[in-house]
Amino acid sequence: MQFPGKPRTRTAAFLPLCLLFLKILQLGHGHLYNNRYAGDKVIRLIPDTEEEANALKKIYHQLKVDLWQPSSISYVSKGAVTDVHIPQNGSQALLAFLQEANIQYKILIEDLQNTLEKASSLRTQRNRRYLSGYNYEVYHSLEEIQNWMHHLNKTHSGLIRMFSIGKSYEGRSLYVLKLGRRSRTYKRAVWIDCGIHAREWIGPAFCQWFVKEALLTYRSDPTMRKMLNHLYFYIMPVFNVDGYHFSWTSDRFWRKTRSRNSRFHCRGVDANRNWKVKWCGKLETNCNLDPEVSTAFTFKNDGPIRTPV
Repeated sequence: MQFPGKPRTRTAAFLPLCLLFLKILQLGHGHLYNNRYAGDKVIRLIPDTEEEANALKKIYHQLKVDLWQPSSISYVSKGAVTDVHIPQNGSQALLAFLQEANIQYKILIEDLQNTLEKASSLRTQRNRRYLSGYNYEVYHSLEEIQNWMHHLNKTHSGLIRMFSIGKSYEGRSLYVLKLGRRSRTYKRAVWIDCGIHAREWIGPAFCQWFVKEALLTYRSDPTMRKMLNHLYFYIMPVFNVDGYHFSWTSDRFWRKTRSRNSRFHCRGVDANRNWKVKWCGKLETNCNLDPEVSTAFTFKNDGPIRTPV
């Protein structure tokens, strides 16, 4: 049915389609991580006494803070720098406690969501300016890193061989680069893995940078040439593939793996504290910090990774 009136112009005919595209674009430019960090703060404290340190440990457990440094609440001590990420719904309680206890503090980040949005925008701008190849000066998603590995495997077959050592808990391939001049004779090997803690994106960035430098300087740098001629470097740019992917898509500050175990109520384990080397036993802490692990080698990545190592 047509309503009476003037004939529709070409512009008018395309107007609904344009509005639809605008709506799609708006959806694509929503807040990162569903705006989950809006109002969150990052606070730095340095306890002046052991009494203050013990008080901080207690309140950290109560509020279930995300401790950025030191690596464990047990390391909070007199004179040690302590950085904590506190959600918006817990920041008032923590600040009130600090003021009442007369513990000095400094707010490093007032609104964590805003900081993440700015960093993401800057990363996008840098990528747009770097259209001629792979940009090693920005962080990359798991998919981008694995595509980069496939590309090097094709373009640098004389020094690079890519292979998979198995699957992660969520079914993702565990890729490794074998870097070095191929030789029939026995060569010693060096194992390098990055990204064992999901949120520490600088790790995978380092592994990519190392591979880039090795390939670029192999012919011009005698030291690099000697190393690649006499050694094999087995490089795993992303050790904790499930956790790393999750830190890009759902929770920027996720640290652990994504494994499940019916014996434990926590999701994932701290892969860096899961090796059977001077293993210190079960950690009695909450799920926001370190999971409860009763034995070493409890997550699925262990088997494929410990075998070649």
